[in-house]
Amino acid sequence: MSMLRFVVVTIVLSILAGCSLQRQPDLDNAHDNVPTRESETLLNRAETCFNQADGAIRLNECRVQYESILKINPGDYAALTKLSSINILIGTAYTTSSTSKSRYFQLAMDYGEQAMFTNPEFRSLIEDGIPLWEAVEALGEAEVEAMFFWVTALQYEFKEGMSLPSKIINVSWLEHALVVLDHIEKVAPDFGGGGVEFAKAICYYALPKRNGGSKQQGDRLMQVAVEDNSDWLLPRWGRAKYYYEITDQPEKKREEMNWIIKQNPADFLDPYPWRMYFFENAAELLK
Repeated sequence: MSMLRFVVVTIVLSILAGCSLQRQPDLDNAHDNVPTRESETLLNRAETCFNQADGAIRLNECRVQYESILKINPGDYAALTKLSSINILIGTAYTTSSTSKSRYFQLAMDYGEQAMFTNPEFRSLIEDGIPLWEAVEALGEAEVEAMFFWVTALQYEFKEGMSLPSKIINVSWLEHALVVLDHIEKVAPDFGGGGVEFAKAICYYALPKRNGGSKQQGDRLMQVAVEDNSDWLLPRWGRAKYYYEITDQPEKKREEMNWIIKQNPADFLDPYPWRMYFFENAAELLK
């Protein structure tokens, strides 16, 4: 190999290495969930805030409230999972630069992991060096929200936070996401209002065939997500924004968005901040 070629290859490999998603388990922030009277009072206040949050300002107020709970009970599962959800929503809905989005999505993954760490058996497996997507076998129905938000944050990081080279380098992470989603279905088959099926459909569409990708599987799961969850808005919104986009069906996308904005938000079970974002986003995309 010539010196010039060697230098070029070295530079390319260095760049690609920099694109790799490197995550080390933050065991220093692994805590048991030990509620106190004060933390429970603050949690009730934060939950009220979350259930009324209809935009970035209010969401950030709620985020601060949940963070204050962790100063008293660092392993508060409800606070950790809500912080994961809030950071995902702020990152995708109310943040513009990919760098800022990535920061929110990575933080959401951190909170999801910390919520999983409240399970001692899972924490022990991670301490032994078992990868998260294998260690989730120790988790049960009590931890499904933590697993789901971890996957959701990862998918948003892949979609909105990564450059094309980063996506190519990190495609195996979507395989890891499918493992976690499969486990969620095993321990809580009714969880998610179509969110799990939708997340799996996105993985199957994004993955190359050699990595287990399958458009047929993606189509099937997207149909199941919508048809079996009529009282949840996420599947319809997800089908419009992502599925019809990647399957190049702009007319159906617009038809779906029009359907969404004509609905009554109170008729759906999605968490209030996400529900309001779905309506807001549908209206924005129709302009």
